Order: sequence, then structure tokens, then C-alpha cells
Amino acid sequence: MKYRILALVLVVSVSVIGALSLSCCGEEESQSYGPPQVHFPEDEGAHPGFGLEWWYLNSNLRDSEGREYTAMVAYFDPPLRIISMSDVEAETFYHEVPSFQEMISVTADYAEGGLDLRWGDFDRWHRTNPNSLSYHLEASGGDVSLNLNLVSGKHPLLVGGDGLIEWTEGSTYYYSLTRLQVEGEIDIAGKTINVEGIGWMDHQWMESMAVKGWNWFSVQLDSDTEIIFWQIVNPDGSIDSRDLTMIFPDESIYHTVDIDLEMLDSWVSPETGKEYGLLWRLVEETQDIDLEISARYPEQEVLLFPEQPEIGWQLWEGGTTVSGHVAGEAVTGVGYAELVPPGE
Repeated sequence: MKYRILALVLVVSVSVIGALSLSCCGEEESQSYGPPQVHFPEDEGAHPGFGLEWWYLNSNLRDSEGREYTAMVAYFDPPLRIISMSDVEAETFYHEVPSFQEMISVTADYAEGGLDLRWGDFDRWHRTNPNSLSYHLEASGGDVSLNLNLVSGKHPLLVGGDGLIEWTEGSTYYYSLTRLQVEGEIDIAGKTINVEGIGWMDHQWMESMAVKGWNWFSVQLDSDTEIIFWQIVNPDGSIDSRDLTMIFPDESIYHTVDIDLEMLDSWVSPETGKEYGLLWRLVEETQDIDLEISARYPEQEVLLFPEQPEIGWQLWEGGTTVSGHVAGEAVTGVGYAELVPPGE
């Protein structure tokens, strides 16, 4: 019941890819997908007829001296906003979630027909050029804020091939911008820092969610290939399903549900007692993928509504490093992990 209440407020992805029959890197055969189920720019905006929707950004950033940071922002409908930020070297993690009372009283305006999200008096995430995938995002919290310009280096990735894919219950419309060039400034505990780096955007909308969790990963390789993959976790800890979509430098894509995802190391939160995977191995045979995904450090748990235990919940959301090989070539990269325990 707790999860069902939370799912009501949270979760808690121009032109579409042109060719519908796309060649896979290193493969003679091609995959064919049905007609695209997501369209631009109209589907960047809100879909109020659906039960749940979110827009999400993660980013791996550096300042002028090479110091590393991560930042994440997510907006939900029904209205909720999460901001988290990390100073990687110091291993300090900040996150802000409104209280339940603040959440139900905030002014949230999510436009239809194009991306223009507003939260309260300050936050705004919108497209800045109707002819390109260029965006501006400002978000302000108590200890953290950001002011970022985002420009996509690739067409949107329609997850699964056509942008309509199975999720925890039924299906979800889902697209990602997998290689955003990011520049601007972040503010951590009163210190303003100029940064640049790489970002990833997800936008999903769906009718409903089940009492399940997930282990979700975005990977951005130095070879200019990106991978999104996850496993859905049942309340008893068993795996319900797995999924992977990857986009290559030429923007061709590959999709499969036949992957192995293994947790190699974990961390137990001293605050909540929840266990989260810190080191994972991904194996996929067709594209010869063998990757290790490692959290930058453990303490990156986000607490939702801790002041109201009857609906409070938690998840792990943080930056990762990636190494291994794809198609026989050694690769490295960065990414993000979102580890959501299943409901009780």
C-alpha cells in the first residue's frame, strides 16, 4: 500500500530516428521496428491523460581544474521534484525533496506540445531553439542549485526501437537523449562552480505502475556509444524482466531482452537498512558486451518523505564509472545508476 500511495506522486524517457530498419554495429543483419510511437516536439511536453509521467536529467561534470561532480534533477506528474548533487572527490552527497505538504501546495506548470516545465517561482526546463535539440535548465534547492545549457549530440533514442516498451506494469512511452553536451554552473552549499560535461535525459509516461522496483543504468562510452538497460525486480527479490537498448556512433540502434546483469558488490544503508548494488557486471552476447559498472562511492541514497513514515521511501541515485569491452574493443565511460527497492 505504501508503494501504491507513492506511485501516485512519483515513481518512486525535431525528428525521430529516421530509419525504421537499422543496422547493428558489427552485424550483417538489421533489426526492424514498428512505426515510431513517440513524436517530436509534441511528445516532449506533458501528457495529462496518463497516470504518471517524469522528465529526468543526470550529468557527469568537471570544473576548470578537473574536479568531478554529478548532478541529477527529476520532475514528476503528479507533481514532485528531486534534486541531487555530488562532489565526487569529497564524497559529499546532497539531495532535496519537498515535504509532502510542500509538494501538494507547490505551483507546477508542465506545458503540453513541447518541453517547458516550471516548478515554483524559479525552476524552468525548456527548449531554447525550435529547430534543434537545445535546452536550458534552472533548478534551485536549499543547498544545491544549477543553471545549465544542454545540447544533444544525437537524435532521440526511442527506447526499445519504437519508444513503447514494457515497464513494471503494462507499457511505457520512453525516449532518451543519450549524449547531451552540458555547460553552465552548479551551486553546492553556497559555492558557485563553473562546469562542463556530459548529460543524459529520460522522459517516460504511462498509465500505472506495479508494486515492483528496478535497477536502471545509463552508460556513455568514450567510443560514442550509449547503452540503457535495466531489470525489473519483484517484491520477493526475483527478477521479472530485463531490457537493453544501445545507440552507436552512426545512430543505428540495437535492442534485446537477452542480457545478464549481476550484482558483484553492495552497500547497506545505515539509515534505512536497504541494500544497494555498487558494482555490477553486464554481459550481452550478440554485441559482445562485457562491462563492469562501478558506483563512484556508496552514500548516495535519496530519502523521500522521511517525515511521514507511512508513505516515506528511498532509492539510490548516483554516478558510475564503466570499463570493459564491446565488440572486442576495450572501452571506458561514465554513467548513472538508479536503484529502486520494490514496494512491500
